[in-house]
Amino acid sequence: MIRHLRRYADRYRHAHGPYSHLFLPYEGEDVVALDCETTGLDSRHAELVSIAAVPVRGGRVCASESMDTKFQPPKSLTGESIAIHRLRPVDLDEGEEVADTLESLLNFIGNRPVVGWCIDFDVAMINRYLRPLLGFDLPNATIELSALYQKKMRYWQPDMEPDLRFEAMAKNLRVPMMARHSARGDAVTAGLMYLQLQRATLDQ
Repeated sequence: MIRHLRRYADRYRHAHGPYSHLFLPYEGEDVVALDCETTGLDSRHAELVSIAAVPVRGGRVCASESMDTKFQPPKSLTGESIAIHRLRPVDLDEGEEVADTLESLLNFIGNRPVVGWCIDFDVAMINRYLRPLLGFDLPNATIELSALYQKKMRYWQPDMEPDLRFEAMAKNLRVPMMARHSARGDAVTAGLMYLQLQRATLDQ
């Protein structure tokens, strides 16, 4: 409810501004697979390390058209998070400033829906930077990959409790893992899983 009220207020305030198109209903069939790599799992305190957005269009994951950005090393970058995404401070020396990238990200995504695994976390991370800078949250519709997978699996295999881990979903959907725990790799994999889940039945 709070999210809907905030989105309504954002749309009202920005109805005639330079970002008004982001609040319009999307009428196409494309989606954008989105993934963020961060320094932790608490969106209130973690910081962005990298972000990737990959268009999914016409039954294809358009990996060659992806946006893939690394950021300046945040202060909370520690050995624990480095062990997951394998991005050390030296790897981020030429990274972008998050604030400088947000407008490019908005232009890239437009008003298309975004899809991902734990997509609410990724959107929350983006909103932590976006609202202070531009005064609104990411207004795009979201598609949670694990919820879509769970719904499909209940139809395909009603007697089994689905494993909603990213790796398990990819394996069961026969989708190759693309550079796990890299933003672009996870976004491409998410896009491929999304396409598989659009099929009416799962090949046995």
